[in-house]
Amino acid sequence: MAMNPMQKKARTSFLLGMLLTLVITGLIIMFLLLQLKKIKDEQDAIQYRTVYVLSSEVTSGGFVNASVATQKTVQADGVPSNAIDANNAGTYLTDISTAKIDLAIGTVLTTDMINPEGRTDTKDMRLQEYNMILLPSTLEQGQFIDVRLRLPSGEDYIVLSRKYVEDTNSDTVWMKVGEDEILTMSNAIVEAYIMEGSLLYATTYTDAGMQGTSIPTYIASSTVIELMNDDDNIEATAKAALAARYTENKMDQRNVINNAVRNYEKDATSNVENGVEEEAQRQKSARQQFVDGL
Repeated sequence: MAMNPMQKKARTSFLLGMLLTLVITGLIIMFLLLQLKKIKDEQDAIQYRTVYVLSSEVTSGGFVNASVATQKTVQADGVPSNAIDANNAGTYLTDISTAKIDLAIGTVLTTDMINPEGRTDTKDMRLQEYNMILLPSTLEQGQFIDVRLRLPSGEDYIVLSRKYVEDTNSDTVWMKVGEDEILTMSNAIVEAYIMEGSLLYATTYTDAGMQGTSIPTYIASSTVIELMNDDDNIEATAKAALAARYTENKMDQRNVINNAVRNYEKDATSNVENGVEEEAQRQKSARQQFVDGL
C-alpha cells in the first residue's frame, strides 16, 4: 500500500529522531564512562600508608605499646614522614616506651612523640659521643645496642646495655648516658687502650621490641666504684644497682680484668696515650668537617 507524503515525512522524522536520540545517548554514555575512568585513575593515583594510631588516650609519661595502638590505612599525603608503621613499630611501640606529651585518641603516632628508652631523662643524663667503639657495619640511628669489652684472653663483658642510638656515622655513635654510665665507659675505654688485643665493640638487638634488656657484666675498678659512691650527680637508684652488680658478680670477674691489665703494666701509659691521641684526632677531624659544612 502506497504511503502518502505526510506519512512518509512523519516516518522519516521519527527515524531521524530515534537516530539522534541514540547518538545523544551514546555520547552521554561515553562521557559518563570517561568520567568514571577519570575518577578511577585519580583514586588509583592516591597513595596510601598503613600507620599506627592511638586507640585510647595516653598522658605524658604513660606507656605507649601495642595494647593502646592500632594500625590504620590512610592517605599518605596527610601523614607525617616520621609516622610509626610496621618498619619501626618494633623500636617505638615496646612495653617500656613512654609518651613525651599528652596524646589523644586517634592521634597518628610519630617517632618524636615517643621515648623508646622508656624513661625520661634524669638530671645526670648527657648526650655522649664515642668514636673508639667498633660499630656494626649496618648500624643505623634508632637501633638499640649493647657495648661490650672483649679481653685478649677471650673473656667478654657487657659494659652498657640497651642503649638507644641517637645518631651514628662511620665511626662514631651518639648515646644518652647517665653519670654512672659515663664513668663506667671511661674505665672500660682506658682498660681497652691498656690491653693490646682487647676490643670495645657494639652489638645490635635483633628485635628490640620483643627482647628484654641484657644485664651489664662489666665491673669498673674499685677506684672508679669509690668515685661513683662519692659522686652526688649519680642518683641513688643507679648507685644501688652498681652496688648490687659489684656484689652479685662477686670479685672473680673483676679479678680476671685486673690480672689482664697487669699483664700490660709496662706499656700501660704509652698504650693509653696512643689510644687517647687517636681518639682526639678522630674527634678533631669530625669536628672540622662539621664546621666546614655549616
